[in-house]
Amino acid sequence: MADDAPAMEGLYYFRDAPEPVAEGIHLISAFGNSTCIETDDGLAVVDACVRPMGPRLLQQIRSLSDKPIRYVIYTHGHFDHAFGVWALLEDAEQRGDPRPQIIAQERVPARFDRYVELAGQHDHINRIQFALPPQAKVAVREQFFYPDVLYRDAMDVRLGGLTLHLQHAMGETDDATWVWIPERRTVCTGDLFLWSCPNIGNPFKVQRYETEWAAALEAIAAREPEALAPGHGPAIRGAAAVRDACLDTARALRWLHGEVVRRLNAGMWAEQILAEVTALPPDLADKPYLRPIYGCPTFIVHGLLRRYGGWFDGNPSHVFPASTQAVAAEVVTLAGAPALLERARALQQAGDAQLALHLVDFVLDGGEASLARDAWQLKSQLLTARADAEPSFIARNILRNGAATAAERAGGK
Repeated sequence: MADDAPAMEGLYYFRDAPEPVAEGIHLISAFGNSTCIETDDGLAVVDACVRPMGPRLLQQIRSLSDKPIRYVIYTHGHFDHAFGVWALLEDAEQRGDPRPQIIAQERVPARFDRYVELAGQHDHINRIQFALPPQAKVAVREQFFYPDVLYRDAMDVRLGGLTLHLQHAMGETDDATWVWIPERRTVCTGDLFLWSCPNIGNPFKVQRYETEWAAALEAIAAREPEALAPGHGPAIRGAAAVRDACLDTARALRWLHGEVVRRLNAGMWAEQILAEVTALPPDLADKPYLRPIYGCPTFIVHGLLRRYGGWFDGNPSHVFPASTQAVAAEVVTLAGAPALLERARALQQAGDAQLALHLVDFVLDGGEASLARDAWQLKSQLLTARADAEPSFIARNILRNGAATAAERAGGK
């Protein structure tokens, strides 16, 4: 395994130069990794990073080879793996080379169609998830390119004596592809492996697939790769290291699945399950590639609950609930806003920022205008404290975004 296991902010991982993975295969980091595969007949590139880093990707490819890029393979349709391809297409046009063929699983176009249909929502949630500027746009139609060639279950591409075996999987997305290069005993996993607890149950995104993800990693391990190029983070080299990374991650997913399903079958509701299943077993939690720096076990539990159940939480009072504001107004009437804020500050001093936040929200939702400024200031402080202690990049950005918004409200902006 690489010695430089990533100690990164979320999944931001950069190297100044391409990282050797196997003979003629190099990993290029640009937030989302790309992999350049060199052959006598040209290049294949697996994934194409984020749009702004397309020129950097091209520069690093050209530091390796001047041969034409014959194929670009999307491992899935997320913006950090497919949107930088424009730079490679422009390069081919400027050089007079044939346009690279873009290959992907057949569900990728439907993903792009959804990005077009829900562009505003997609931009909004990604600004929060990735701490982007307020006017940043992620889903502009002109910024991504649909595949030229689609496959359903599996596809082989031959290039310069190498076989690129494309295999469909479901995990972080339903349109995932992993690429097996048998002549080099190398696998390109995309986000099926990403040096973090798997990103299932993302608070903003559509359903993801824990047991299918585990099955894909088990299938990868069964090929006995000697090198792995991941979707994020450094390459893994050595058959034992690759096998352990894949099977440990699969075991983590199957363990969480089993714990949630067992409790659902016992008639437990979501709140109790979330309270009981909060972390992986120590032998898995200690693995560097299962740290909760992006996804986390709690998110995975949420994903499982969404997959296997409906929205009812077990309390009949919540089937047709009163509005949050109406409930808060009653609490404020009974307890008094000053008392609620005083208790919230006591909880803050005691180190229970989360419980304090709930009390502050009663004051804010209950419409106590005279104390709104103080309540917003306290909420900003509490969210900042939660963010400072939170290892998950996604959760931390949600908390920091909320803290910034609360600070603005406290200032009357």
